[in-house]
Amino acid sequence: MSQRLADLVRGNEIATAVAVAAVLGLAVSLVPVLERPLLLLASTGLLLVVAALAIWLLRSHREVEWTTSGGTPERVRGSDRRVTSLSRTIDAALTGDEAARADVRELVRSAAEASLTAQRLAPTPTDDATRAALGPALTAYLTSATPRPVTTDELASFITTLEEH
Repeated sequence: MSQRLADLVRGNEIATAVAVAAVLGLAVSLVPVLERPLLLLASTGLLLVVAALAIWLLRSHREVEWTTSGGTPERVRGSDRRVTSLSRTIDAALTGDEAARADVRELVRSAAEASLTAQRLAPTPTDDATRAALGPALTAYLTSATPRPVTTDELASFITTLEEH
């Protein structure tokens, strides 16, 4: 019986509460002797409803996801398309793709020129001060006639050299 009643009420809790209140109000107005017992019953029912509402609110609480002040979520590492593209280009260069090797060399050259310009040096590796700033390995890589194969360790060394000077 209680399961059938629960199934009947499920989804219609507010309508059921209004119907029970109406029936209790009608009973109190028709039979004045039942006023006190029904008032006690109604008060107990109200407390149970408040308790059930509190439990429902606590159980259905979900974690709030906060965003940055601009309203956009923080970027996940690796989600920058430029970095992903660069990573693919480096991987292709390591596997022997000549066009990718040329692209990597141009990127390293661009970074070297920006670093040299910031140091107020000539952006071409023909000057002695420029060669000293770049180091022998990076100078040889940038001045070679064709883009030679380069390892990830060499690329890391080139970037470290550019960042330190």
